[in-house]
Amino acid sequence: MERSGKVYHATRNFMFKYFLAFIWIGFNFVVFCKAFKNYHHEPEYYYLSKILGNGLCISRGTAPVLNLTMALITLPVSRSFNFLLNALFGRWSIRALVFYLEKIKVLHLTLGVGLIIVGVIHSLAHLVNIINFVDNYDVKFDDINWASGKDDSKLRLLVATPTGFSGCVMLATLFTIAYFSSRQMRDRFYNSFLASHHLFLVFYGMMFYHPLSNIIKYQTNLKAHPNGCDVIEEHIFRNDSVLQAICNEKPTFNTGEKRAWIWPLIGLSIYVLDIVFRYITAHSDSKKVTTLQSYGLPGNGVYLRLRFTRSKRVVICAGQYVLLQCPAISTIEWHPFTVVDFPTEIHNTVSLTVAVRGDWTQKLYDVVLEKERLKQNGGGIDALRKVQFLLDGPYPSAMTGMLKYKRVVYIGAGVGITPFAGFVRHLLNFNTDRPSRIHLVWIVRKAEMFTWFADELTKLQERFWKQNKPDRFMLKLFLTRDYNSNLIEEYFGDYPTLKARIFKGRPNWDEFFLDLATLYPSKAVTVFSCGPKNMTKELKTVCRQYRKHTCKFTHFHEGFG
Repeated sequence: MERSGKVYHATRNFMFKYFLAFIWIGFNFVVFCKAFKNYHHEPEYYYLSKILGNGLCISRGTAPVLNLTMALITLPVSRSFNFLLNALFGRWSIRALVFYLEKIKVLHLTLGVGLIIVGVIHSLAHLVNIINFVDNYDVKFDDINWASGKDDSKLRLLVATPTGFSGCVMLATLFTIAYFSSRQMRDRFYNSFLASHHLFLVFYGMMFYHPLSNIIKYQTNLKAHPNGCDVIEEHIFRNDSVLQAICNEKPTFNTGEKRAWIWPLIGLSIYVLDIVFRYITAHSDSKKVTTLQSYGLPGNGVYLRLRFTRSKRVVICAGQYVLLQCPAISTIEWHPFTVVDFPTEIHNTVSLTVAVRGDWTQKLYDVVLEKERLKQNGGGIDALRKVQFLLDGPYPSAMTGMLKYKRVVYIGAGVGITPFAGFVRHLLNFNTDRPSRIHLVWIVRKAEMFTWFADELTKLQERFWKQNKPDRFMLKLFLTRDYNSNLIEEYFGDYPTLKARIFKGRPNWDEFFLDLATLYPSKAVTVFSCGPKNMTKELKTVCRQYRKHTCKFTHFHEGFG
């Protein structure tokens, strides 16, 4: 019985996880089969099919799949679209919205991988078509043949024609984007990742150029020259008046109306509208900001406090993030940062905590430290007076709905604590009933990082103690490297309750989740996490494993990497 239960839960989780993928693959398969059947059986493609064989059917079957993918691939990463979804459906179903926001990257990645796979199949089919065009050349059907003769160069058709050249460029573009999108390249060379991703504009341009060779032609005079007239022997044809009446014309061909340009235009329009909308809002007076405060944080971090120049309060909620640009560092890079302190009726400011994780954040860290050095020396020019920031957002994230749940577990690694920091500020500023139980696990490599939000975490604990709710907020801090009791005493001697909750090493997830399952039997517990991919995978596995203890764990994660 237990074994059958495990099989049932494993099957249910598998089907739920891959349900959308199955639907998408199945839909694409139907589209492919329909197009394949059309070119394989329709009489107007009889002569072209005789020359190309199944290469024609495969290349034309994959074409609508590519078109549909390119029309949709920019939609998941359109921040304006996600903002619209939040405005329309955020209050209606926060769980559905959070699930979508969590899967945005998965959707985009799925479409991207599918695009590469189908693109390779499409290219190989066209390569076979090039060979067949030359090898099966017949002067009687010169109008329908892409080649100019049996001695035509296959290399010319591949690289010196609109279809061949554009196909090679598009394939090279896809592989370049895929290479720089790997996690290793993305983390080490973010600028290269960002620049290579903009090559999709070249891909779209080539899609408009791709059909100009007019390869695909259909027969226009089937009544005067039906299929089969070409296989009748010449002497029989001359002596048979009926056949002459039926096949009284030579076959004529036409390329037809081209509509493939509509699909890349849809994807390009989504991208352009998103960029224009974000540019207008980011440069509008309502989003102009000035720097009020900036300083370096222990453990290679930067604290920024920005004030909106407009008098009307900008509405930003806990869990939302903004995109930050510093034109002095880069005019094309926008980096997402979760808001740790948001505007209120008292102040119209926003605070961000930035960890050094790449070249852009390293340059920002250097600028802030240089400013502090000049200030301590009592001379020089304030470095940040020359550095302006542009703010875009706010945008919803998978963390936006945390206040809607009754029992919440938040697990953050390093700077992954910042989404929760916004909720700490919210709980300190407002009296809310939810969440009624909060479990926080914060994992860092350097003890100095605990000082980033030591004051806020201590205040939240003290507040709940004064309200006689000591079990509403439970905190565990883990230091994975260089555990030093003297250093911890130096940093957290003034935070005795915080110091008592600092543990050496990594959490034992089995022990932690078993305690939760024991504490909340037959209850729903929502787990949020923000951290490395390996940690996210491990947490998902543990959540699935401990659902069998009748505790209903639901896991959402956030990641900007």
